[in-house]
Amino acid sequence: MKKIFLGSILSFGLWGANPAQALDVTVDPFGYLGVLYNQGIESLPHSYIGLNARAGANFMLDNNWSLGLGAIGAWSVFSHKDDNAPYASTGDISDAYVKYDTQRLKFALGRFNTNFVEFDWIAGNVQGASVKINDRKMNYWGIFMDSMLYNGYQYNGQQGDRIATDLNALSAYNPSSKKAFVGGEVIAGGVDYTYKGFRISPFVLIDTQLPTPTKGVLVQVGAKAGYATDIGGSFKSITLLRGMFQYGDTDGVSGDDAAGLIWIDQTFKHKIFNFGLGFYAVPGADKKGSIWTFSDRSKFYGRGINSPGVPAVYFANATVTGYFSGGLETNRVKVDAMVAFGNYQEYSLMADYKVWQYRNMKFNAGGGYVYSISSKAPNSIGNSSLVFFGKFSY
Repeated sequence: MKKIFLGSILSFGLWGANPAQALDVTVDPFGYLGVLYNQGIESLPHSYIGLNARAGANFMLDNNWSLGLGAIGAWSVFSHKDDNAPYASTGDISDAYVKYDTQRLKFALGRFNTNFVEFDWIAGNVQGASVKINDRKMNYWGIFMDSMLYNGYQYNGQQGDRIATDLNALSAYNPSSKKAFVGGEVIAGGVDYTYKGFRISPFVLIDTQLPTPTKGVLVQVGAKAGYATDIGGSFKSITLLRGMFQYGDTDGVSGDDAAGLIWIDQTFKHKIFNFGLGFYAVPGADKKGSIWTFSDRSKFYGRGINSPGVPAVYFANATVTGYFSGGLETNRVKVDAMVAFGNYQEYSLMADYKVWQYRNMKFNAGGGYVYSISSKAPNSIGNSSLVFFGKFSY
């Protein structure tokens, strides 16, 4: 991080010019260079090696405004498939935004990371605008999304980033990506109410045109209720209950457009360890289609490794699944483990090790195994993957 002097600004009032005011700018560079090897283990195995790079800078003014500019690219080094999927070489301007950030009001416009809104179903970089207003125990937020930068990124509130998922794919903001994932214009809004350990978050999401043959509108209405508490001092319990009603032709066939989601997740934390269990069901009238989610905060790796894209394979209609999860995190090591059973099955073990760090620069390496399969929807890459990766970031 480096401070530079921008210059001086004269402010003019009723009685003339005020003394010149110096405006400081803090330049915060960001970026990474990563390589990922995904090797399938099945009768017709997939295999590919991809490079993924990102570089940019955030220019933070001392009046709470900031500007950002960044670029991202992916290159297919080797692929067993003729179309190089999911590493068809591509690139784009990942960040080009103006942002206002105070404790009470946060606002961003352009191409930016919308995680500050803390919405379960849209995360990472989007093209559009986002706003969040803090008012004591209430947060009010809204998102307008014209397109999204899809790079496989997944985040879970209890276990953090899904390891290496941001290195496994890249689809830029271009019209082809918008047509495949977003379709029309997406508007979402909601409220977060927090009282002691309780949090309730209702929301509404509308996509004006689904990217399916019928091109109908998508409407989602839902809420999340959570409770976090300490147990005996050294244990922490986090309980989450989510519900959603959806209307939209996500299967591309007219009729039977209603679907829903019921999802409960329980996590316990003890020092560096976490472990938990959960259950969810996706009732659908025609037992086809899916809950259309651009991102999610699940603990699964199937979407990020074996089936990157939108919607998530594990939210197909008529899916009923339970799971057990576990993991640990220290300053150097992070491990995630999952066993899921039912219509969606997953056995995953992923590890990340910080090999080297100097100030804000670091190099991480790791790998793991992900088996995921759904009886309701196919995976886009394969059912079984060995993954190895390395990532230099700053």
